[in-house]
Amino acid sequence: MTTAPPTESPDDYGAGTYTDTSFTPVPQECRRLLKVFAAKTPGFTQDQGLLDGVKFEGDDLPCIPGPIKAQAVTAVLHAMVGIVGLELLHLRGETVSATTYVNTNHAGLYPATPGLVTVDGQTGPAVIALPTVPQWDKDRQSGSPLIYRSTAIYPTAEEGTWFQLHGSLDSWAMLQTIGITRDDEASVRSNDDAYRLIGERVRTYRARELEQLMLEHGLSGSIVLSPESWRSTEMGKSLARHPLVNYTKHGGGPSLPPTPHLKLADKRPLAGIKVVELARIIAATAAGAALASMGAEVIRVNSSKLKDYTPAQPSSLMAGKVTIDLDLDEPADHARLTRLFEEADVIIQGYRLGSFARRGFGFEDAQKIAEKRGRGIVYVDENCYGPDGYYAERPGWQQVADAAAGSSYVMGQAFGCPRGQGVLPSLPISDMSTGILTALTIMCGLRDRAKVGGSYHGHAALTAYNMATLDPDVGLYQRDVVQKIQEKYRFAPWSSDAHVAPLYYNIIKAWDENSDLVKNEDYYVHFSNSVFGDQLRVLGPVVRYADEKTTPRWTSPPVPFCHHEFRSFSRSV
Repeated sequence: MTTAPPTESPDDYGAGTYTDTSFTPVPQECRRLLKVFAAKTPGFTQDQGLLDGVKFEGDDLPCIPGPIKAQAVTAVLHAMVGIVGLELLHLRGETVSATTYVNTNHAGLYPATPGLVTVDGQTGPAVIALPTVPQWDKDRQSGSPLIYRSTAIYPTAEEGTWFQLHGSLDSWAMLQTIGITRDDEASVRSNDDAYRLIGERVRTYRARELEQLMLEHGLSGSIVLSPESWRSTEMGKSLARHPLVNYTKHGGGPSLPPTPHLKLADKRPLAGIKVVELARIIAATAAGAALASMGAEVIRVNSSKLKDYTPAQPSSLMAGKVTIDLDLDEPADHARLTRLFEEADVIIQGYRLGSFARRGFGFEDAQKIAEKRGRGIVYVDENCYGPDGYYAERPGWQQVADAAAGSSYVMGQAFGCPRGQGVLPSLPISDMSTGILTALTIMCGLRDRAKVGGSYHGHAALTAYNMATLDPDVGLYQRDVVQKIQEKYRFAPWSSDAHVAPLYYNIIKAWDENSDLVKNEDYYVHFSNSVFGDQLRVLGPVVRYADEKTTPRWTSPPVPFCHHEFRSFSRSV
């Protein structure tokens, strides 16, 4: 029987928030939250041996600033991945162990994965400047202050209502929509100048006008809402109808029987599983990396004609993968992706909901292929807003989800800002944690496919993750705990103008200067002679097992996008 944490009167951090009355050390809180999340996840094991078999270890105090229990929730999602991995190993007869190890300090570093990279002694922003790291967004590399501040939180014409602008992958399109052109660059000398100029334009709009303007132009962005305000929207209500780990079985019968248990030399839980990763930016990319560490063969499909998020390339987000270049406007490449679908066990789709279905690569298309070959498929869509509702196909990013679901609002309240002002959380937390949520959803589908057959369609959403962290059953840290975290790590202050990339480098800098957190080599893996340099160090997998042969690991180093020639999956033997 699980219970919610004791909470103070609600609303300490804004409408719809619930704050603990006492502090529980992170590893102990993870044990409580594991049972909370397991109970809320349809089909998740209630085997006490597996649940109690998770060994959480780490410091008592969180390492991530603010009241949101991001570190604990992320550690729990990794633990759930570990448990499902054990279930798959049990089905294959590889182990009888019920033990999963999760270091909560390591889980706290996980949201900073894109920044925790060292190449031949270079770390931080210097890594991105290396000639071995291809640049995939020339606008962002231009150094334009207007591009830099196109993604930030601004006050609107309405008192107490702020808006998260997002430049997405075409900042000029968004800036021109609010009346700023390239000619304005001549008068902008600094990032502060850019923030003031964009702020002047934003303050000419009411919040709903901005929301509608972005929607009409196919752009991203969100009003900064409190948790209560988000839950009262029709979109919030749509998302709340779904469990966090959200997937359903489709098809079955003799044509889609349980998948056979392969006996392979590789003893990791997903050995022999073939994954097509259709992804850009972070969340779906993180899911593919997690599956690769579990033993899956992952082929990432990009188009070299599209922009992508450069810092992902040298990090462990790209470890263990083959990365190829396909242009689906070319018939030959369309046929190549069809061939990969015919061979795949898993499809990760991280673009706008419906975009690949319109090209013939949606779940229904994949299911038809599965029916024809007689083996089920697991297909998971990862996006900002969820599987249905009026924003489901709208573009979205981590910062937008943080603003919409209430995380930025809560951070603003933690920093003593006036009600309504948003402040970005310290790391790409919802991105990275939705990545491990996506991996968990996929692994649950694979487990069920192995047991009962069929195909499975799942969804994972950035806003769903944010909602889960703000749930009353999770609770928020008290203000004195937030202050203790600050006193230990001495994080540099930030406000509504913060950009996520320099912000997470500042967080890593504070960890490095005021603790041994980032110095612990137990959390890293090293690769020699990588594409990026002779010595590459990246953050390693969080989950560990008692047996090294089954423990998650990557067998190849990170590589750039579109690095390999087209290839099919290998044959499992």
